[in-house]
Amino acid sequence: MPAPRISRSVQTSIRQAREGMSPTHLAMVRNLPCCLCASEVNIQAHHLLRVDPSSRGMGMKNADRWCLPLCLRCHDALHQHGGEEEYLAERGIDGRAVASALWSERGDADGMRRVVFRASQYRRIS
Repeated sequence: MPAPRISRSVQTSIRQAREGMSPTHLAMVRNLPCCLCASEVNIQAHHLLRVDPSSRGMGMKNADRWCLPLCLRCHDALHQHGGEEEYLAERGIDGRAVASALWSERGDADGMRRVVFRASQYRRIS
C-alpha cells in the first residue's frame, strides 16, 4: 500500500502561558471573604475589566493578577450595575489597589486575608 500523500499528523498549537496568570492564585482568591460584604459563601474571582488592555484579547479576561474576591450576590450586582469602577468606588474599594496587593501577597493565605480585611476596614471608616 503506498504512503499517503498528505501527512495525517495534526499540528497542535502550543499555548504560551500569559504573564500574570496563576490557577493557584485564583484558587486562593476564591478562599477569601468577599471584599465588599465580607461573606465567605460562594466566593468568585472577579477579573477587573479595564485594567491592562495589553493583557486582553478578543474573548479573553484580564490576567489573574487583576482579580478580586466577590460573593455571588456582589458579583452579580457589580455586573448588573454596569460601571465596575463606579460601583466599587461607591463602596469605598479601589479595585486595582486591592488586586495589586493580593497579587503581591500571592501564595500567602494570611497575607491575602489581611489585604481583604484592610480594604473592608478602610471602606467602613470612610
